[in-house]
Amino acid sequence: MCRNDALADDLAQETFLRAFQKLDQLKEQTSEKAWIYQIGYRIFLDHVRKEKRRRDLSDAKMQEPEAVVENTGVKMDVEHAMNNLPEAQRAAVMLCLAYGFSHAEAATALGQPLGTVKSHVNRGKNALRGFLMAYERA
Repeated sequence: MCRNDALADDLAQETFLRAFQKLDQLKEQTSEKAWIYQIGYRIFLDHVRKEKRRRDLSDAKMQEPEAVVENTGVKMDVEHAMNNLPEAQRAAVMLCLAYGFSHAEAATALGQPLGTVKSHVNRGKNALRGFLMAYERA
């Protein structure tokens, strides 16, 4: 979701550290997978908020490297398409389609209502399908 492998590793480490520290708060009826992804998603959101505040304070816009679309295979095409999705849709699509979460587990992990997650997944799939079809034609 963060579009940066090194940052993703850092956030994953933070997630596992926080999960270990809060292991006593895990309830028996809660899916462990959804619980840890919820922690990870909240850490990601915290990071996004901090970065936004830093940008606002410094008045300098952080320049992200532009996504380079090369003909190197489907992986690059899908990654580029995923990066074009809004953050909430990208998170729901990744959890449900890439990681095999049920909609209910993804809703728990993202802290969103079930209907919202279903909507994000459906809209995200349609957007990906449209992008990849247009990309394939080009």
